[in-house]
Amino acid sequence: MLFKVDLITYRGVYRTVETEKLNVPTSEGRRTILSNHMPIMIPITVGVIETANKNELSHYAINSGVLYFENNVAEIVADSIVDVAEIDVELARREKKKYEDRIAESRNENEINRAKQRMEIVENLLRAAEKYGKQ
Repeated sequence: MLFKVDLITYRGVYRTVETEKLNVPTSEGRRTILSNHMPIMIPITVGVIETANKNELSHYAINSGVLYFENNVAEIVADSIVDVAEIDVELARREKKKYEDRIAESRNENEINRAKQRMEIVENLLRAAEKYGKQ
């Protein structure tokens, strides 16, 4: 049985998909949601969301966010969500280099921490693209 998943960022609904299964990264490991799951709200960590519809998998790189599920509707709210098939690998590599340089050159602890957080998100994009077929 299919259920609806709304992928939402601060810009609004990024995408709405129908899925048989939703697999999300959490601090305690991966969590799978199927139709008719009990209502739940869980935090999501940096990683990849996977949806399945008729054995066709879709993957979305996400930074931290929240999953709400109730009445066969899932809402994932996050700062950024990117379809893995749309990741610009070269841009992500340039961004990673920029943050590596910023970390190496900065003496300000707050700036270093912000650069490390951004680099974690960019590294997630690169891992997702590599793992799910986009080189």
